[in-house]
Amino acid sequence: AAQVGWTPPTGVPADAAQLFHACESGKGWRGVMQYCTPDAAFSSQAEPLKDITTLHGYAEWMKGIAVVAMPGCSYELNAQAFDPDTSTATFFGTFRGTHTGHLDGLPAPTHKSMETQYVYNMHLNAHGKVDRITKVWHSAWAAAQVGWTRTTGVPADAEHLFHACESGKGWQECKQYCTHDATFSAQAEPLKDIKTVYGYTEWMRGVAVILMPGSSYELSSQSFDPKTSTATFFGTFRGMHTGHLDGFPAPTYKSMETQYVYSIHVNAHGKVDRITKVWHSAWAAAQVGWTAPSCVPTDAENLFHACESGKGWHECMHFCTHDASFS
Repeated sequence: AAQVGWTPPTGVPADAAQLFHACESGKGWRGVMQYCTPDAAFSSQAEPLKDITTLHGYAEWMKGIAVVAMPGCSYELNAQAFDPDTSTATFFGTFRGTHTGHLDGLPAPTHKSMETQYVYNMHLNAHGKVDRITKVWHSAWAAAQVGWTRTTGVPADAEHLFHACESGKGWQECKQYCTHDATFSAQAEPLKDIKTVYGYTEWMRGVAVILMPGSSYELSSQSFDPKTSTATFFGTFRGMHTGHLDGFPAPTYKSMETQYVYSIHVNAHGKVDRITKVWHSAWAAAQVGWTAPSCVPTDAENLFHACESGKGWHECMHFCTHDASFS
């Protein structure tokens, strides 16, 4: 049997060995199904795989990783063995790949590489077909290598969204990291009417690209609370008001250095679905000359200057209600 390839000299059943190679080379369910039962089960105590319960689902997941997310990847079979008493085959392997492809459910390509070790525990039925697989894998270690999440445990999409938003990329770039209806809130005057992450990322794009071109930000710290599925980012934004943007005063050519915190909630799939910003906006506005340190409301001061400089209703309407009275 070993000579003719029905079973390796190690005694590992042929279907188990062939399934291992078909799965690791990204053949998917079509390439794997002949070596297992149609309802073969799968389980793993690893975050990316926790919701996959069938071998069909896992083989397709591996196909996506090997063919789409990491084309050109490779694997190495380090060891294999078989326990006839429990009808269980064990495979110890190492997977290597670089994240260069776009795949739904994963962050944008990081162009970073992973080298990750794992073990498959495969049970075979009386006919030598695989009917159950358990994978033992430290997925967080692999994810940190490839840049999907930091060693701090902050979900990759939350971190990517932070950087995309602060650098003024707007909704076009940020939307891949969050749900389409992600909400936003802040107890800060300029942001009080913004209720969606879409609206906020576009507001930030205006500030970073148009209002304060050349602005910068610094990420001072980040952390993640797995119990509430919430990431926290503490940052500092720096910029000079040199550009014209509707809703803001004329350029003051003054600078701000303002601190803030984002509380970012992620859903079960790791996508951002809610952001809360904590920010003392009046302090920042005073720095850049948008409002006096007396904390005069920005809209009142902006309306005063627009009116007195002869801008008329077209400019003033941004700062008051449509039926504002005068006497």
